[in-house]
Amino acid sequence: MHNNNRWQKLDGEDGKDENITKLCDLPDGIVQKILSDLPTKEAVATSVLSKSWVHKWTGINKIDLELLDEVAPEKRQQFIDFVEKLRVFCNTSSLKKFSLFFEVGMEAPRVTKWLSIFVNPNIEELKLELYTVKEPLVLSDQFFTSEKLTKFELSMSQVIKLPSTINFQNLVTLTLKHVIFPNYYCTTEFFLSLRSLKEMTLIDCNWKKVGTIIITCPLLQKLFIRDWKDHDDEDDHHDNEEEVEEELAEELNNDVNDITAVENLNYHHGLIRILSNELVSFTYDGDLMNDYSLFYTFSVSNATIKLHEQHNNMLHAGHFIYKLFIALSGVTKLSVSDFALQALCQPLLLAAHLPLFFNLVKLRVTSPSAVDLSCEGLHSLLRNSPFLEKIEFKEGITLAANGGNLINPLPGCFWTKLKVIKIYDFCGSDGELNAIKFLLQETLVLDTLYIQYNESHFDSPEGTKMLDMLLEQIYEFPKASMDCDIEVE
Repeated sequence: MHNNNRWQKLDGEDGKDENITKLCDLPDGIVQKILSDLPTKEAVATSVLSKSWVHKWTGINKIDLELLDEVAPEKRQQFIDFVEKLRVFCNTSSLKKFSLFFEVGMEAPRVTKWLSIFVNPNIEELKLELYTVKEPLVLSDQFFTSEKLTKFELSMSQVIKLPSTINFQNLVTLTLKHVIFPNYYCTTEFFLSLRSLKEMTLIDCNWKKVGTIIITCPLLQKLFIRDWKDHDDEDDHHDNEEEVEEELAEELNNDVNDITAVENLNYHHGLIRILSNELVSFTYDGDLMNDYSLFYTFSVSNATIKLHEQHNNMLHAGHFIYKLFIALSGVTKLSVSDFALQALCQPLLLAAHLPLFFNLVKLRVTSPSAVDLSCEGLHSLLRNSPFLEKIEFKEGITLAANGGNLINPLPGCFWTKLKVIKIYDFCGSDGELNAIKFLLQETLVLDTLYIQYNESHFDSPEGTKMLDMLLEQIYEFPKASMDCDIEVE
């Protein structure tokens, strides 16, 4: 019978057992590493192995505590009891990583005490996802001057309590979800302390108490912003939408060429200006709850912009996307939603003022349904991207029978640079066929037209026959580029 507490090393020549070592004989450093890599409950459970193992787990350097939402009251109490015992017996000074997922409810004082124990000056990575926080939680002032902290994630729909002195000198990665910033002064001091920050994620944060703020992160390389509308604000949004449109039209004073007038009308919760000349990757996914602007972002090479049509005011969306395009004109890869491109076609005529995207070689257009190839915002972006080599339409494309006549003049990249077009979710409508026919006729140096069909749409014997007929029709379309291959999947 094999002993589970032994490793056996075999000699390669004579097959004899040698160097049989007991697990408990391993150096403490290796034991601690093994225990730290286990789930916390399993690491604590090793205390029952033998007398010599009773306290070995207390020196672990990582603790992960998670309680799923809506558990039975007895399960919740068991979790609380476990954490209470953990904070008493664990040598928290050795902790380097700590995470807590917990629905706080009425336990705010208890959780604050937990944090005061587990979050020590040696913590390098801290992740807190706290739900139903009814009272403000407090992290020690000492935490906000940590020299060791490199990664901090906080999800909490509550005002974050910030001390007067903040200095995260080595923080590299920051994620904030649902956080309510307290005021202009404290929030400014917080972001000024992030001198080493390279990655920042802001998800549905609340800037109402802050107003306008400038965030300067000189080393920031990656920025992700999600700014979705809270369902609680939905009624207010619909009630105010017509009023906002009227105010905006009046503010513009019927001057369709005035692309700055919108800045004088602000119905956003906050105006956030972000400065970083090292930024490489930028993503915005939102409902324009706050006004984000980028400055000195010439180094951005990869950008994603997604605006949601169901929540956004079209005129404000147009101005917002225009400002982002100005700041991101140096990108090499760009993903943009079709609503963002449609917004550029509003009376402001912002599309006519777009910058040139000299470095853009790959464009992805996302949408809830097929993109209309006759969209003027899309035309303007293509015309201002002279070196574009690849386009992807993630939900397909469509074009009315005479829609090609509206694309005038044709983008220069159609004749000189565009080599790959990818079309997804093909269903075989007349609009899709018109769009494909137009693209094949007007792209002079196209190498590959890639078509991915919607499997569920053709998932039958009749559907398979229909797909074959549609593809035969596509293969017969005239092509401006004789070297173009049509690939189907």
